[in-house]
Amino acid sequence: MKEYLEVGKIVNTSGLKGLLKVSPLTDDITRFEDLETIYIQKAKELIEFKIQDVKYNKNMVLLKLEGIDDITEAEKYKNCYIKINREDAVELEAHLQLYLNLLL
Repeated sequence: MKEYLEVGKIVNTSGLKGLLKVSPLTDDITRFEDLETIYIQKAKELIEFKIQDVKYNKNMVLLKLEGIDDITEAEKYKNCYIKINREDAVELEAHLQLYLNLLL
């Protein structure tokens, strides 16, 4: 089983202060509010970031991460995937979990 789950893809930046515009890969985008730490997959490296703020714009998530304070730094992560530890994931309902286990 994978140690990490993909929860979004960084598709752009937003503003000049380093916000990342994320296309969520989850059915409930408000789950980002429950996270403290995420990992960005850049090439073959996973880089850990603390979440400072979560906002929403239409169906996109806007993340402010510790250490990304301007647009130049934010642009480095465009088209990268956001991952979380499997243990930080929301528990699936039992019947859905059983179905997913059958697929794996």
